[in-house]
Amino acid sequence: MCTFDLSMFQLTGFCSTSSVLMLGFHRAGNKGGGVLSPIMAHELRAIARELDPRITSEKDQKTAVVSKGYVCQEVYRGKEADLSFYHNFMQVECDDAPPFREVLTVILSTKGWMQDRVATVVHNLKKHYDVDVVVLTYDSDYGLGPLSVEGVSVQAWSPDTTTSSAINKAVASVKTPFVLLSDSLTHFSGELCSLERLVRVLDQEGETAAAAAGSYRISDGTWTHGCLQRRLENYQLAYVSGYEHSRHECMFCDDILGPFVARTNTLQQVPLTDSLDGSVSMRDWFINLYIAGHFAVACPDVMFFVDEAPLMAHQDWKEVATAWAVQYVWPHDGEKHEFTCEEVKMECVNIMKMVSSFLVPPCCREALRRELGLVQECGEELGLYVELQDGSLLGAVKTDGILPWDFDMDVLGDCKDQEVWMKQGTACMGRKGCSSVLVQGTYWMTTCNVSFVDVSCRPDRLKRLPPEYRKFPTKVNYNGRMINVPPNPALVSRNHYGPEYLRHEVHWRYTGKDKRLWNRCFKSGFHACLENFPTDGNIKFMDFPHQLVGL
Repeated sequence: MCTFDLSMFQLTGFCSTSSVLMLGFHRAGNKGGGVLSPIMAHELRAIARELDPRITSEKDQKTAVVSKGYVCQEVYRGKEADLSFYHNFMQVECDDAPPFREVLTVILSTKGWMQDRVATVVHNLKKHYDVDVVVLTYDSDYGLGPLSVEGVSVQAWSPDTTTSSAINKAVASVKTPFVLLSDSLTHFSGELCSLERLVRVLDQEGETAAAAAGSYRISDGTWTHGCLQRRLENYQLAYVSGYEHSRHECMFCDDILGPFVARTNTLQQVPLTDSLDGSVSMRDWFINLYIAGHFAVACPDVMFFVDEAPLMAHQDWKEVATAWAVQYVWPHDGEKHEFTCEEVKMECVNIMKMVSSFLVPPCCREALRRELGLVQECGEELGLYVELQDGSLLGAVKTDGILPWDFDMDVLGDCKDQEVWMKQGTACMGRKGCSSVLVQGTYWMTTCNVSFVDVSCRPDRLKRLPPEYRKFPTKVNYNGRMINVPPNPALVSRNHYGPEYLRHEVHWRYTGKDKRLWNRCFKSGFHACLENFPTDGNIKFMDFPHQLVGL
């Protein structure tokens, strides 16, 4: 399993090849923290096109990708050429394209397939294309049977072999520059599915274009283009079906759902994670593909017949979440999935060190809030006043809760209660599993499981409220639970921290005076690196549904 160790700043176990990224839906701006978006060029071209179409056209002419001529080119003959609108684009004849058998190999991962289904798919592929087909089976008794034809081979694996492992081993032996990879085909029609089209668009786009998919039609007739955009940021992962940019009549995608053609060398350099299976391995692979600097496209005019849309249950998403240190997942077609620290193998250890580079995971912020709540509970049990101060108060003003880069809590009592706090309050905290120590003067500290709470006092905490309001101290909702704050919390924070106090800086233990920058991340590009987030505003630190996406 994958363990995200917050004290060591690393992902271990079956984690993905590179566990560092921050992704966003395609908008002008930095899509990946420390990872330059492979689609950024297209976003910039789109902006340039809106400003002045000449900018884009001249630039594109200078940077055009040189086709290697794997397949013959196609031409559009006009809408009058075929009024049924199936053959208006036609591939022209050429003498310099190699035989398609030297261009593409088909790999079919057939876990769960009946033998007649395998035979149907292979027969129809071979009917339209003279290509080698590698059939991966997961039954040791499976034989060639009706597949005993030229160009078809069977690689048999035991039932407990993951599809990723079998695919990786098959890809390692492929000699052609492209591979068609599928685990869901039920049929194949060359008239409706041009494999040359997918190879051509990859050739046109150049080496950064790693995979080209088609649309798909499931057994009940439902058609889907299969193009997804993905956002991975701050321990959250979300998908949406759709596209923002296109070229060559193909959609640029972060993830694709149906069968696809991929560059063989990319699959060899960025292999699937051996321990993952099925759709889980595909979601993981497309994240790794992005990190490696590649992108994918979906050409919806190329249609595959598949059994059903890729389905992922809660347990499947848990595997993805564990691999990528994620607590919240929003699939494109279902309800939100939530995972605890324990479920995704994250531990809230050494948070003080972690905040030099990373945002604190939501589950660890919940633990911090629980331990702050213990002080509140002791105050309520003893009838003692307590309010937020210092960095904890600043979090209430700026982020509606604990600062995502804070590791301890700060509270203030009334000095008239100090003796009670030191005797009965510390005893109360001891019963709740925390140890307390007097540090200096009226400042004491209580240490619990994951953090500590700094407690000090000042007199007459409510005197600045009008007398008639002093029975009702000012309160805020602090990570889901109300807590007292000074009569005007923002006024106190502004005077405490001075000019531009609403802007952010790393915890004072890790920065010089008045420095308002994040530190360089220990794991550059990881989706929770502080350096990937703005030093002003609070929207980007919220849960995805609460962000004003698009503003």
